Order: sequence, then C-alpha cells, then structure tokens
Amino acid sequence: MCMTALHLLLLCPGALSHPTRYPPKPPAGVKGLYWDRTSLKQRIHYEVAEPPKGPSNSAPVLLLNGFGVGSFTWHRNMAALAASTGASVYAMDYVGQGASWPVDCDDGNAESEQGLRYAIDDWKAQAAEFIDAIVLRGASPDACVHLVGNSAGGLLAALLAAEPGSRVASLCLLNATPVWGSNLPGWDGRLPGPAVPRAIGRYLYDRMRDRANIAEMLEQVYAAPEQAEPLIEQIRAVTDASEGGHAAFASILWSPPATLPGGAGGFEALLQLCGCDALLLYGADDPWCSPPFGRAAARALTRRACAGERRTELVLLSPAGHCPHHEAPEAANAILSRWVKGQPPLASADAATEAFGRVSAARAQSEGELEPRTPWEGLLTGMLS
Repeated sequence: MCMTALHLLLLCPGALSHPTRYPPKPPAGVKGLYWDRTSLKQRIHYEVAEPPKGPSNSAPVLLLNGFGVGSFTWHRNMAALAASTGASVYAMDYVGQGASWPVDCDDGNAESEQGLRYAIDDWKAQAAEFIDAIVLRGASPDACVHLVGNSAGGLLAALLAAEPGSRVASLCLLNATPVWGSNLPGWDGRLPGPAVPRAIGRYLYDRMRDRANIAEMLEQVYAAPEQAEPLIEQIRAVTDASEGGHAAFASILWSPPATLPGGAGGFEALLQLCGCDALLLYGADDPWCSPPFGRAAARALTRRACAGERRTELVLLSPAGHCPHHEAPEAANAILSRWVKGQPPLASADAATEAFGRVSAARAQSEGELEPRTPWEGLLTGMLS
C-alpha cells in the first residue's frame, strides 16, 4: 500500500530539525552547497556531482527525494550517475527538511517564517525556482533537465513535468507516492499555527524521533533492511536541534494536497499531462507503493495524447522496496544511466529480465502486463484517476 498517515507520522522526525549538525559529509565526487533564496529569506542546501571529465552537452539530472530524509539518500547514486552519463547531477533538501530552512528559524515565530507553509505546492515552487536558478543557470532557453523522484519526490517530479512549457527532458518515478497532503480542519498550515495543532505536532514529533522507531519503519519498507542501517543515524543526526522542526511538522500535517495543473482530477490524470518520456522504476517488494501502483501509473502514461511520440517504460526490481535507488544502487544506477542517455532501461530493447548483484530480477513490463490483475487493483485505478 502507499504511504498512510501513520507512516507519515513515523517517518518524518528525522528530517524536521534545524541543521545544527547536519548535513552529513558527502561522499567523494559530491559537493555540498547552499543557495540563498533571498526573496523568501530561505537558505537551501543542495548537493552536486559533476562528471569527472568536466561538463558535457548532456542534460543535467535533478534527484528529488522522499519525505522524512534529505539529499543524502542519493549519496549512493550521484557520483556514479555523473560519471556514467556525463551529466551534472543535483539533489536538494526541501525547505523545512534536512538543512533547508528560513533564516533565523525559530519554530514558527521568526519573521522569516510568518505566513510560510510547508506544503507540496511550496516544495514544487522551490524546485522550479531551483531548476532555473541553479541547475539550468546560464543555459539556453530550450535547455531541459531529467527529473528523478522517489516517493513524495515522485509526485513532485510529476507535478513539475505536467506544467505547460516545463523544462523537463524526461521523468523517472521510483515508487512514487500518488497523494500528499491532508486538509485537516482548523488550520491551513501557514505559520504561526494555532495552539492545538502546534501542541499535537510537538507531541508527535518528540515521540517519533526514537532510533528504534525509525529502524522499525525502515525495516518495513526495505527488502534488505541491512541496506537501511546507515540511514538511521543520518536521519537521527538532524533531530539534535529543533528550532524549526516542531512547527514544520505541524504545518506539514495540516497542509493541503497539491494543486494539480490543468485541473487534473488525480495522480493518473496528472501523469497524462506529462509530455516527456517516462520511466517507472519500482521496488517490487514495497508494501506502500506496491507494483499495482506502478502498473496503474504506466497505464495512465500509455494513454497520454503524446503516447505515440513518447516512451513509457515500467521496470520492477526484486528484491527491493520503497527506496530502490538506495537499497539497490547498482541496479538503479545502471538503469538510470541508460535512461538518461536515451537507451532502453535494460541491456537491450528485447531484454525481459536482467540481474544486478543482489537484485536477482530487473524485469521490464510489457504493455500487455499493465492491465489490473485483481478486482482490488481495478478499484485502485478508479481511486487514483
């Protein structure tokens, strides 16, 4: 199943603290930087890996992580992708997560936080501005970027790609979360919040930042839980200080769902607005955004008006769970590299299955395999359309 409210509550604590002891040191080939979003009094942390042989003509890649973590979840991918594709590879922390915060952050009380809402529409605006200001800075007006999004980052990537005139070369969704936001009553998520939501947010935040709790949730969504072990301390590292964490957590809980371009009625309708090539790379053992979600998304993409002109590919990795790029980086990097270079995601166009180390099967799904396999899966399609 996809991420529920309970999963949200349990996963977010590690990413919602002021960056006193964050970010972690990036690996070789990756550089950590800051972008001052001056108009909104925000300082945004991002990372970049440049190709070893220097800049090329390859379109850059922007990696959009899921909720509750930060750009560090792409550390197993960034340098490898830059080296294999010749492209600059970027990742960033969304404002209110990781090391991206309003200046002088004071748990919702600072001048820079007044009226701020940690909603997916705001993260979309941040990502769009980041693409123009950093990723495609100095590029020609027709330059584009490859978007790769995991979990909530997948929804964010689709929102960006669906905008008319978007500067998106291709879209890759890794176990994308098809919905986000709650519209809880009594508040729209804009800071400072009312007393009751703030109290609830503080209580839940403080309860959910326990190491055992984080480990338990990661164990649920990783087919090989040992692959998640380094994440536990990285997530915990940003809970040591909390000048903005409690207010951000409450704001996220109360903020509304995304505003869909063109009045689209749901995730599948949103995908049908994406006018670029699209790859769905899903961990087949994810209990949240499971293969039926991937098949539903692929069906929607094959029904686009531009379907005859744009590629749609669905590849299932097994064993791998909700974060296949982190759990199975060898497989994810090879497939993403081929995709960015315009090649089939597997070794050849007619390859049905390929193995990558501990991933015993990377299986491409043919169009005939995309139809609902159970009544429940058919119902799911109706819910997301």
